[in-house]
Amino acid sequence: MKIKPVSHKTENTHRFLTFAERLGNVNIDIIHRIDRTASYDEEVETYFFEGLLKWRELNLTEHFGKFYKEVIDKCQSFNQLVYHQNEIVQSLKTHLQIKNSFAYQPLLDLIVQLARDLQTDFYPHFQDFFLTITSILETQDTELLEWAFTSLSYLYKYLWRLMVKDMSNIYRLYSTLLAHKKLHIRNFAAESFTFLMRKVSDKNALFNLMFLDLDEHPEKVEGVGQLLFEMCKGVRNMFHSCAGKAVKLILQKLGPVTETETQLSWILVGETLKHMVKSTACYIHKEHFGIFFECLQESLLDLHAKVTPANCGESSEQIKRLLETYLILVKYGNGSKITKPVDVCKVLSQTLQTAHLSTSCRKSLLDVISALILGENVSLPETLIKETVQKTFESQYERCLILDFSEVMFAMKQFEQLFLPSFLLYIENCFLIDDATAKDEALATLAKLILNKAAPPTAGSMAIEKYPLVFSQQTVGSYVRQKKSRSHGGKEQNPVLDHLLSLIQLPPNEDATFLSHSWAALVVLPHVRPLEKEKVIPLVACFTESLFVAVDRGRFGKGILFVLCQAVNTLLSLEESSELLNLVPVERVKNLVSRFPLEPAVLLLADLYYQRLSLCGCKGPLSEEALMELFPKLQANISTGISKIRLLTIRILNHFEVRLPELMEDDVPSERQSAFAVLRQAELVPATVNDYREKLLHLRKLRHDVVRATVPDGPLQEVPLRYLLGMLYINFSALWDPVIELISSHAHEMENKKFWKVYYEHLENAATHAEKELQNDTGDEETSSGGESWEQTQEGDVGALYLEQLALRTNCQERLDHTNFRFLLWKALAKFPERVEPRSRELSPLFLRFISNEYYPADLQVAPTQDLRRRSKGAVVEEAEEEPAAEDEEELEEEEVPQDEPSQKKRTRRAATKQLIAHLQVFSKFSNPRALYLESKLYELYLQLLLHQDQAVQKITLDCIMTYKHPHILPYRENLQRLLEDRSFKEEIVHFSISEDNTVVKTAHRADLFPILMRILYGRMKNKTGSKTQGKSASGTRMAIVLRFLAGTQPEEIEIFLDLLFEPVKHFRKGDCPLPNTLTVCCLL
Repeated sequence: MKIKPVSHKTENTHRFLTFAERLGNVNIDIIHRIDRTASYDEEVETYFFEGLLKWRELNLTEHFGKFYKEVIDKCQSFNQLVYHQNEIVQSLKTHLQIKNSFAYQPLLDLIVQLARDLQTDFYPHFQDFFLTITSILETQDTELLEWAFTSLSYLYKYLWRLMVKDMSNIYRLYSTLLAHKKLHIRNFAAESFTFLMRKVSDKNALFNLMFLDLDEHPEKVEGVGQLLFEMCKGVRNMFHSCAGKAVKLILQKLGPVTETETQLSWILVGETLKHMVKSTACYIHKEHFGIFFECLQESLLDLHAKVTPANCGESSEQIKRLLETYLILVKYGNGSKITKPVDVCKVLSQTLQTAHLSTSCRKSLLDVISALILGENVSLPETLIKETVQKTFESQYERCLILDFSEVMFAMKQFEQLFLPSFLLYIENCFLIDDATAKDEALATLAKLILNKAAPPTAGSMAIEKYPLVFSQQTVGSYVRQKKSRSHGGKEQNPVLDHLLSLIQLPPNEDATFLSHSWAALVVLPHVRPLEKEKVIPLVACFTESLFVAVDRGRFGKGILFVLCQAVNTLLSLEESSELLNLVPVERVKNLVSRFPLEPAVLLLADLYYQRLSLCGCKGPLSEEALMELFPKLQANISTGISKIRLLTIRILNHFEVRLPELMEDDVPSERQSAFAVLRQAELVPATVNDYREKLLHLRKLRHDVVRATVPDGPLQEVPLRYLLGMLYINFSALWDPVIELISSHAHEMENKKFWKVYYEHLENAATHAEKELQNDTGDEETSSGGESWEQTQEGDVGALYLEQLALRTNCQERLDHTNFRFLLWKALAKFPERVEPRSRELSPLFLRFISNEYYPADLQVAPTQDLRRRSKGAVVEEAEEEPAAEDEEELEEEEVPQDEPSQKKRTRRAATKQLIAHLQVFSKFSNPRALYLESKLYELYLQLLLHQDQAVQKITLDCIMTYKHPHILPYRENLQRLLEDRSFKEEIVHFSISEDNTVVKTAHRADLFPILMRILYGRMKNKTGSKTQGKSASGTRMAIVLRFLAGTQPEEIEIFLDLLFEPVKHFRKGDCPLPNTLTVCCLL
């Protein structure tokens, strides 16, 4: 390998910089610049003249040349400069106002030099220059921005003694930039004004001025926050020396408790501080943040001492604003800016003990504590964390705040050791209170904890986790235990367990909280300790049986099925032996699945149940006979497009024993999997770019010759085919062609009658769904057993959690593209036409049904009729996907429509044509079209579609006609096909002569050939898409070519073309006009 020279560069010398990168390179910090002032000649008396001479050499533009000539004779001495100052100032203003001037840089520099020379005399002109300079800031030129703000910064530097005395006017003038709509303008404005801010000795008055101005201009909040940050910002990611004093003053002005002199807008001050802290956290390094936290801590402790019942409202709001500042710093980088987390935690713990705080203030405090404990970059001693948690639960804060705080803490590390004991004791105390709302909130929080730590399984193969909630040990706060002992005569009771059991002992009813509370109790119950299973299991089993009875009576809807699934799950968690068969009979589960085969909750229940039976070795309920009873109800699920239902169904069927067919003599003995096991493996692999190859490996095991040895004779032989058909619903095109090949193997090798029964079922269903989509009838096919509206009335925290989990676990509203599924089914049919041609009695009506119900409404130029009635308001007349050439023909006027008419979806012509070609592709492969069912209607349709303006439709229709193998048409097949190609159309129409002198068509063939030829030419003449002579702009040329070709035809042959041409108005001759019935179009011509 060739060694690169030392001078080789790893990156380009010249690289394009984005606007943001160029802004980042702008430097307007004049404070830390080294002033390399050149030694002036003795006769040079002014900085202005020196600068003028310098820029005469550096800037040779016409703009600067004009300015130079105007002022060169007026500034050669200091006396001249003072005498002509007004003229020079006016020249500077005039030239700065020139748009897109090339002299901005020297002019802005000369303003600064003039200010150095004139000093006090320049100050009256400062306002005019400020307005002139700020007027050129609306630019994307980062160099101009740098020059402008550098100029302003130098003006502040040289005139600061005068400006400090006039701070109110200067700030009012300058602060308009802080409300600028562009962020970089606000940031540069804040940076340029920093020098002057630090020179002000009375910072208190300055801050009052700034914050009072926010009352009139609240839009300056963000800019003022950035200004305060720039003031406190030092070098090398440190604070400036003035930061300590400034931060203390700012924190003092957060509320009336500490700021007694001036009435400010406290909310706006708090917002300003938050913007300042966000910028500070991004810049200052952790090791230099100590001074800021010290100021925060001092301010917070000072407020603790000043809180009284009289001022508790104002104090709470001020403390809340301080805590919001804390929260920003604690959350930033997961606590990466906290220098002394122990001190911060102790101060927050002291705040917990402060009385008379408002609810919002307490919420902010708990947010800060949770963020501090959860921070990944925060290291706190375990004892301190435990102590803080205990103080939080003993703080007598509102119950909703404590429970919300607990939910956030579920993600805490060492949650079980440091948080859970205190949390459980608090929850237990909630159940001791005679308050239904408290119990409801506590139960909801316990359910959320279990769902977070040990969620119920969503598949039978998942382990049922245990998360012990120990309520009996005396952990923290003995006062609760003493209270219980006294109330129950010294006998230890478990109020949590008692309450949970009371909820599941109620008979099923339509109370607004029955389902939600019983579900939550069932979720929590298996994890409560201590738990006497001998007492609990019969109660849960009885409750489960009552739910089964309620379902049998049809009293409830999806909700009770969801609760029933959880009840069985709870029984499985409590009872781990085959005793389950006595608690939940197999017949109950079997009947439930038979009644609700499409409910995810029911399928999950069955999956969990049969999985447990399989683990316990129960052979009877999992026999092949039991499978054959259940299979007819579940077979449709194997090919459904809803992945959740498909997977659960396959899992259920995979639990049953299946007797595999005996091996043939020439087969190699090996360990065989049942077809259901292969399906489960394939279903578990997602259809993604990374994983679809692995999915295909499993799917290829379903090829008929491979899978035949894993499926017993009978109905189960349909399983692989059904699953492969279901794979066509997956919205991943890389799977479609391989799956179609696998389906072809079943079509060729499977018994035709069995294959067609399954395949036609899916063709029929796909057609029905596609038609429903056009009618906007996308409602659920299966109606639940009632009670849906009642289920939505669940109340309280438990009710909200229940409805959330119900939607999460039972929602199967996947987007299914039935139209594409039908397209793939017809595309697959073209792979094995000889197997489906005998089935034309079902296939032909299906095709004609598509034409009349879907294609004609989409392509009105082909349709025999058109519905002229008013359309609904939401009707789509034509989609943007239409061919551009057809836009002018398809434009229809939109009319106002009545509200009560049903809306109907409009399929685009292009989408309908794609489906049409897929249908015709199948018929073009048939070998004996005359034997097809409804052959006469099909041939009539072929002739009609041959007039189509789309070449693709004409080509495939011609193929369909050629299947008739007509002896007078077949010899000219290649000629007709070349007429349908853009590239060969012009050449072929010249060579394909039909005149009597030089004809290539035999006289005997003309009568049968010309109806086909005329239709092809008519369709080509209508076509308005294509290249060269085929486009819309060349329609006249194409028409001339066709008509010139027709000049060689006989009168009776040209009549065919004219009949086609006048067909749209031909029916008018049957009206009131007294014309003879024998009159033809040719007669009229």
